Amino acid sequence: MELYDNAFSPYAFKVRAVLYEKDIAHEKRELTKHEDHVRLLQVNARGEVPALVDRGVAIIDSKVICAYLEDRFPDPTVLPTDPLLRARCRYLELKSDTDIDACVFVLSILKLIKPELAKELPHALLATEDAVTCHYAYLEKEIAGGDWFLGEFSLADIALTPHLRAIAFMGYPPGAQYPALSAWLKRTRSRPSITRAVRELAEAYKASQEPGGLFDLKRLHWRNDRIEFAMRVGLGAWLTSELAADRAFLSRIPGAEP
Repeated sequence: MELYDNAFSPYAFKVRAVLYEKDIAHEKRELTKHEDHVRLLQVNARGEVPALVDRGVAIIDSKVICAYLEDRFPDPTVLPTDPLLRARCRYLELKSDTDIDACVFVLSILKLIKPELAKELPHALLATEDAVTCHYAYLEKEIAGGDWFLGEFSLADIALTPHLRAIAFMGYPPGAQYPALSAWLKRTRSRPSITRAVRELAEAYKASQEPGGLFDLKRLHWRNDRIEFAMRVGLGAWLTSELAADRAFLSRIPGAEP
């Protein structure tokens, strides 16, 4: 079993943490340089990480990969056994991968990558901060004072961790206003699978600051909900200009010419 990814990706984080939680033997094919895109396209024609190759078959999309790992290695489980709880787990994973990821992506642009844009378009930062508050309020209700989102540690906790840690890193921790969520975020540090994936993410983030890496911070990758959220907070015209100037790009269509 081979894992093609870059640990800076929150989707790679999710898959890595599941592999560690289940103690699944695998080999990492880390993609760290810009030229590694060629290797990535050989296993995922959309050019996205992560990709898992097992028994000669490439499995792509982190949700699909995690579902595959659960089916193939059901013990220990990362999904609840109760059907309703399992449905909630899948929804929280989906919400993490879409709504919350998009918010974090735009926030990282405004706070870390292009802070001058936040000064030029302050309404975009305010709208994004409001979205963070909405996500925190929703998640505070979902965890309902428990240790983990669904009672026992699950894929929902894994999926949410990198995003909420990123928001806190950028200066917006849950804090006293959301005590259950704040306690949960601290509690995730005690999980060995999370601790290992966090360490690898931090190392990959540091490496991403160097030129020539897989992730080019001067030419960002936009897709799906990230585009919708940018439009929602008033960055539509800016994003269009970035695409026109080739300072941003979209996922490839499988089968398209390079």
